[in-house]
Order: sequence, then C-alpha cells, then structure tokens
Amino acid sequence: MQFSSLFISLMLSTAVVAKGGKNGTSTKAVTDKSLCKEMASLTKLVNLAANTTKLEEKTKNNATKIADIQAKASEASTKLTTMESNTTLTATCAVIAAAAQTEDDCSSMKSLQKLITLAANATKLAEKTKNNATKADAITAKAAKAQTKLDALMSNSTLMSACETIATTKAAEKTSKNSTKAAAASASSSASAASASATAKSGASMLDAKAGLLSTVVIVAAGMMML
Repeated sequence: MQFSSLFISLMLSTAVVAKGGKNGTSTKAVTDKSLCKEMASLTKLVNLAANTTKLEEKTKNNATKIADIQAKASEASTKLTTMESNTTLTATCAVIAAAAQTEDDCSSMKSLQKLITLAANATKLAEKTKNNATKADAITAKAAKAQTKLDALMSNSTLMSACETIATTKAAEKTSKNSTKAAAASASSSASAASASATAKSGASMLDAKAGLLSTVVIVAAGMMML
C-alpha cells in the first residue's frame, strides 16, 4: 500500500526546475519523471556505445555512424555523471522505475489472464482460430507458459496489493472525470434550454409581428377591392 502511494505521488510530482524553450525565451516545469526518463535515455546511449556488437548491428557497421554515436555517448556520459551525483534524484528515479515496472506487471497479468481464459474456452478458441488446429495448439502452448508466469506474479503479495491500489485509483479517477463531464453536460444543457426559450420567445414575437403585418395587408387589399 505504501509503495502504491509512492507510485501515485511520484508519478505526479513536479520538481521546481525551469527549462528554456528553443528560442530561449520560454520556460516550462520539469517533472522528476521527465528527468528520470532523460537519465534512462542517456544510460541507454552510453551502454550502446560501450557494446561493440550492438553498436555495429545498430549502425550496420557504418564507421561514420559509429563515430557519431560514440561522440554523443561521450557527452551523454558527462551529463549522466552530473545527474547521478544528485542522490535525491537517483533515489526518486529508482522508486519511479520500480513503480513503472509494477504498473507494467499489473497490465501484464491482465493480458496473461485473458490469454489463459481464451485457451480454456473451446468455443471462443475455435472462433478465434477459425477452427485451425495448428493455431489453436499454438495459443494453448502460449497459455501454458502464460499460466506459469501469471502464477509467479500472483505469488508476490506486494505486487498484488499495488495492483489493487492502482486499479482502485484509476477507477476513482474515471468516476471523477465522468462526474465532471456530466456536470459540464448538465450546465451546457441548461444554457441551451435557456437559449432555446429566449429564441422561442423572440420567434413568437416575430411571428406576431408578421401576422400583424399580414392582417394589415389583407385589410388594405380588401379596402382597395371595394373602391
């Protein structure tokens, strides 16, 4: 429960940092999450440059591209060292990364359960595969592996508690959004009703005026015919 609270608060927290815009005239807040994302990106670049095999695969052994990545990685390494010297930031990033992994695991459990349920339902499996035995067997095999992974995830009581909290929080947020939309729709409906009423009154007045004009025309025409 405490971990889930950290997940929610840290994913929404904002560091008091200003970052200049492209033209140097605008600023915007930088969240802890964005800083952690930048650190992860820098780390990924540094690790790529340090791995000759992956670097050659990435660049298709293009010497120019390799040199370019290595140069960027050198700059990234310097920046990364500076960022990592901030112990508060690194500690926050560790929790955010763990929280993100937790959310991924929760989502993964839903997908695994969906696959297992499909494989256990002969009718739906036949519909899904259009009675193709080969495809059905493949899904059944995947479901067996999914069951093993799901059992391992579900055995983690901390993870299960966190998933429950995340689900509850998301449900509350959805309810809140729906309530806000409903209130806005109600207000809009009231405004529309008021506008329609005013329009109706205006229309009635115009109709009365036109009717009066028509009556006048008829009376004048009748008078002309009697002359």
